[in-house]
Amino acid sequence: MQPIDREEFAAGVRWWQTKTSWPNDFHNNAYVELAALNPDGEFLDDWWPNFLRRLSRWRAVRPLSKAAVTALLVANREHLGGAWHQACAPVKDLDITGVTWEQVRAFPEVVARLKPTKSRSPVFPSKFCHFLLPRIFPVFDNAAVGDSRSRGGRGPSTPLTYEGYFNLVKETWAATPAELQAEFVAELTRLVEGEGRSPLCDGFPMATKITELALIGRRHA
Repeated sequence: MQPIDREEFAAGVRWWQTKTSWPNDFHNNAYVELAALNPDGEFLDDWWPNFLRRLSRWRAVRPLSKAAVTALLVANREHLGGAWHQACAPVKDLDITGVTWEQVRAFPEVVARLKPTKSRSPVFPSKFCHFLLPRIFPVFDNAAVGDSRSRGGRGPSTPLTYEGYFNLVKETWAATPAELQAEFVAELTRLVEGEGRSPLCDGFPMATKITELALIGRRHA
């Protein structure tokens, strides 16, 4: 697996700062809000509207209507809670380096039922899961990282599933030398705190966000 290098990380940062409307703090304040509102497996009616609005702002719901996704949430609520308590609750204090896809897959697989797609696009499940456990579940964005497709060998491109993207992020970070990891953590901390003008939150997802920036840099450099 190709490790992160300084050039692609810097290119990803430039893309974030010049080509997007993402906040200057790279969602640091949003992670504080999301942690405070985390339902810990109790996906009840009073929690859902605010969470759904955030999903919509992150363009995760389209082309379905909010009503359609809500109906699917209600239909799958019991399974969603069960998958959370089985797969997520035991590891919720870890990050992506401390878990495997097999440990957590039950939850995103149920989440994907709320917005079924023929291509098994990772966009919706990645954003839903990222909002709940950002240190474990990386967020996938078509415009930033790619078009939800990967090329294997010499054959035609095939859809990139969330499992594939999760493992790409995990293995890319693991392949990056520890001294470079520390350098990237220090630089992203400086950017978030300097531009956002507030301290880095305790649960900021360093491994997933640094790797996201690097993958953006690979695509947009």
